[in-house]
Amino acid sequence: MAGLKLQTKSADKILYGIKFPWDDTATLIQMLGLQAASSTTNTRASSAVNLKQGVVHTSGARTETFVVDSYWTIGDKIHDGLKKAVEKDVAVGIWRMDFNEATLDASGNIASVPAEFGMAKPNGLPETEAVNNLLHANITYNIDGNTQDGVLAVAELDPQLLADGLKMFDFAHNTDIGGGTTTTTQPGK
Repeated sequence: MAGLKLQTKSADKILYGIKFPWDDTATLIQMLGLQAASSTTNTRASSAVNLKQGVVHTSGARTETFVVDSYWTIGDKIHDGLKKAVEKDVAVGIWRMDFNEATLDASGNIASVPAEFGMAKPNGLPETEAVNNLLHANITYNIDGNTQDGVLAVAELDPQLLADGLKMFDFAHNTDIGGGTTTTTQPGK
């Protein structure tokens, strides 16, 4: 084990994006959720053939699923789109993006990110009743066929995906806070 280097990845930098088949082609990929609840599965079916002298096992087709802690607000595009996809039994475009491996431009900004893409059918849309929490649910997305590896340019992603998804876990400088329109509190008042 001497000299063995372990590579770790931050789960906070794995985001999931979604796009619905009825979206305009110019619509950007939106954030579906953060880190997978139980990650992804990539398993093969197996078959057993009984012979006189024993059993021969063969592997079959792969089955892939993404289990994503999906977030929404009631009446927003993600909620309504997922509801429609479940009711109509329609596959949606889903991306698993790993920002641990993102490529940066000369200014240090994200230029592209490796991703896995698949068309998937959500297994349901539970209506959670969150108490002082975000509306979310662990939804299993059953991939049709197999996912495909590729690279997404940052221009393909909704800017809120980067702002909400990645900056939630990012360091802030003093100039990153303030400038909002909320009222200020003055001491003694």
